Amino acid sequence: MNHILLLFGLYFIQGLPYGVQTGFLPVYLRSKGISLASVGAFKLLLLPWFLKGLWAPLVDRFASKASWLRGSVAAMFVTCLFISCIHPDDTVALCALLFLFNLFSATQDVAVDGLAIQLLDGAELGAGNTAQVVGYKSGAVMASGLTAIEQTLGWTGVFAALAAVYFAALLVLQGRVKDGECTSPDGQTKGDKSARDDYKGHQSALRNVHAEVMNTEGTVWVAVFVLIYKLGEQGAVSLFPLFLLDGGTSAVEVSFWSGVLGMGASIVGSTWGGVLLSTYRLATVRVVKRHCQLRLLPLLLMLWLTANPYDRGNLTGCLSVASIVLLHFHSGVVTTATFTLMMQCSRLAPDHVQATHFTTLATIEVIGKMLFTATLGGITEYIGYGMTFLMLLCLALGMLYSFRFCPNHFMLQITN
Repeated sequence: MNHILLLFGLYFIQGLPYGVQTGFLPVYLRSKGISLASVGAFKLLLLPWFLKGLWAPLVDRFASKASWLRGSVAAMFVTCLFISCIHPDDTVALCALLFLFNLFSATQDVAVDGLAIQLLDGAELGAGNTAQVVGYKSGAVMASGLTAIEQTLGWTGVFAALAAVYFAALLVLQGRVKDGECTSPDGQTKGDKSARDDYKGHQSALRNVHAEVMNTEGTVWVAVFVLIYKLGEQGAVSLFPLFLLDGGTSAVEVSFWSGVLGMGASIVGSTWGGVLLSTYRLATVRVVKRHCQLRLLPLLLMLWLTANPYDRGNLTGCLSVASIVLLHFHSGVVTTATFTLMMQCSRLAPDHVQATHFTTLATIEVIGKMLFTATLGGITEYIGYGMTFLMLLCLALGMLYSFRFCPNHFMLQITN
């Protein structure tokens, strides 16, 4: 249980940058009159998340996971202090600091993923990945709610508050996470020193490490799946709040509906996904498939709402909230089950590349959803909200075809 609580806390602070850049910043920038294309372009600053697989072997090989965690959290604390001192109209400085924010956050992600693989045994995968997803989304909820804080404390207050959170996390890490204390469930020390010793015995070049990753059983299908499974859903999650904002809904209401109610529903969904996997012991892929089908319903509702933007009788707050909550709930179940599937696949890799394997899959997952949403604003300005949501529905429907090619052992695999 201590492992689960530790991972929850680490993934909580890891979710803060995601909430800032997908919840707080888009609403803030759009409310200041920034174009949809420019708002979407800010997601390109997430580039370090796309490339983190390149330096994941360095995190495996050098220093300890605890050292990487403390260093990355300290760097995010300092970065937030700098962001609080600049004016948001200083685009160059803002972009540079947000890029560094993502760089340090992505490095923390590599270290935490490696730590999770070391700490969790097979029976803990469902609970561990629930803690991962729920912790991450709880951090995102907190960051998404910064719009209300900005109304009172301003830009400086928002990032000073984030800096305070990272400082508190750093104090906790100093006392609770120490080098060489990670122990596997069988009682054998699996600290970073032994991991380095194992890696030193492995003489393959970096390209061979990634070859081992991709040659692991089932990796190609999982990689393709995580690249496409979020396209329609993530596009709707990022675009629908901006549609509401353009329709006259206040920024505070949009942030509350999307960031608090929506992410709250996502946390409930993630928790329910963990129950389905750990308590009811359903096959992971079957859980993913069922809820990928169910999320088509709120996407249909969003399409109907965006196709009638001037019919105020149709565009009601009740329907908007219902579509947001339903989509986030099914998204939460799908995310928990998918990350469990990724970890099941990573555990099939050789020990010395497991962290790199999981990080590679997680990187592909980020590439799939973030690169697409970065271009979505420009697409929407060209074809309109209604046609864009029709495209998103088609993407969510089309990805269901990928289950026809799922390896049989994944269709039957449960957490154990």
